[in-house]
Amino acid sequence: MDFKTAQITSNQIVCHSDTQITLENDMNVPDSKPDIDKIIKVEGNISSNVVASLDGKVNIKGTLDYFILYTSNDDIVPIHNLAGSINFDEMIALEDVTEGDEINCHFEIDDCQANLINSRKLSINAIIGIHCCKPQSDYYEAVSSLMADENMESINSDGLYSKMKNITYTHLVIQKNDIHRIFEELTLPKAKPSIDSVLYFNIRPLNVQTKVVEDGVRLMGDLNVFVLYTPENEECSLEYFETEVSFDEIINCNDCNEDMIPDIDVSVGTRELNPKPDEDGENRLVSFELTLKLQMKFYENKEAQILDDAYSTAMELEPVRKKMSLNKLIMKNQSSLRLSEQFPIESPDKILQICNATGKITIDEQQIVDGGIHLDGVLLLDILYMTENDASPLSIERAVVPFSHTIEIDNLSQECYYELQFDINNINVIMIDSSEIEVKVNITLCAIAFQNFDESFISDIATAPLDFEQLHKLPGIVGYYASSDTPVWDIAKKYRTTVDSIKELNEINSDIVHKGDKLLLLKMVEGI
Repeated sequence: MDFKTAQITSNQIVCHSDTQITLENDMNVPDSKPDIDKIIKVEGNISSNVVASLDGKVNIKGTLDYFILYTSNDDIVPIHNLAGSINFDEMIALEDVTEGDEINCHFEIDDCQANLINSRKLSINAIIGIHCCKPQSDYYEAVSSLMADENMESINSDGLYSKMKNITYTHLVIQKNDIHRIFEELTLPKAKPSIDSVLYFNIRPLNVQTKVVEDGVRLMGDLNVFVLYTPENEECSLEYFETEVSFDEIINCNDCNEDMIPDIDVSVGTRELNPKPDEDGENRLVSFELTLKLQMKFYENKEAQILDDAYSTAMELEPVRKKMSLNKLIMKNQSSLRLSEQFPIESPDKILQICNATGKITIDEQQIVDGGIHLDGVLLLDILYMTENDASPLSIERAVVPFSHTIEIDNLSQECYYELQFDINNINVIMIDSSEIEVKVNITLCAIAFQNFDESFISDIATAPLDFEQLHKLPGIVGYYASSDTPVWDIAKKYRTTVDSIKELNEINSDIVHKGDKLLLLKMVEGI
């Protein structure tokens, strides 16, 4: 028996693990730095990740880089900073993993705090969330057509009957991780004094959009750049500036095209910023580099026609049936959420000016509901502001904004799986008065959902000559009474006849015989 096959690729997550690790470290203030009076801001970033799979577990090595902004009463300049790092080396249990397997890992800093032990020593505590999963591609060879073997001289193709079926599934065509660096140089506004030293900076992408182009991805958005510094002008001990820079970049990705369905996650990697002298020798230029980490997946909806069943009136056929696990894209949906909240400032120091606001989204609960994916979470805000107190000119207000939102996706069930992405597009902080602020935030929430399903297929067909002794025992004409709705194909196969013969003999056109119908069946032996 000759047949052709169609190759069908399935992409599955074999196993996954969500875990948290706690990092702790004590840090002494260097002799070159003054005593700590109050900690203002703590930030962390994970770098230098190394992921190695072993039998039944994953070894993860990395570094948490942290930055601390604080006030001091022991120096002419009231604001100072500290930086350090904590290395970690963790083993995470992950079933069905063997040495050398590809493992995808995603890191999230769930919490990062610094607590004073005394004015010269502090304790760093961080909680790192780690999501690990093992992706796997399975390849299936499904029979797509068949014909009589040329060596089978006693059989011709007239004796073969096949039934086909169409399957629709979603195939992961390209998966690629990339790092893109954005270099820019800014000039201080004329009204701002030159930079003596940078105390704190933050570069964060806003309104990030991606668009698939031929052999690449167009990455667009804005960068919010904030710099807090001590000026060369001694009349002022603290200064800052904030601006936005647009970017429009092309990320190379061979073989992707506009017809594919993208799932692109953009996250911030490393940030670097340094003041530079201009033509007059004054530090009025600011050069910065931002690293964006891209996890890119490109899907295609595929359709394949494969053999569903086969029989012969000239020989015995025994299809070899197997199952394949596939998934199908249900929907990719992106929605926006606007949050607005007013907060009183509890600090005794009145607000003079809002400097900068940063935020982080934490999803506390998520579940599939009727009509979509329901999320309950909080937006954590750090609002940096200048005060009227010269001895403590900088302070921070931490605010929590809870939210509930449903990303609308129809036809979801508990067997479906999905991936979430969420970004803060814009944070706008308005002073109502010197002791109250209003925060307005735009959030983008995106989900891509898939349906898992099993599909049977025929991988091979065993053949054998007709059993003529058994064939002669079968009656030549059979009266058939349909006890339920039955496909004509199933009747033809069972009684060794053909669909055309049944339809012609009984003068019917339908492919389904309904309950109560009576048929006359004629046994056929063809191709001999």
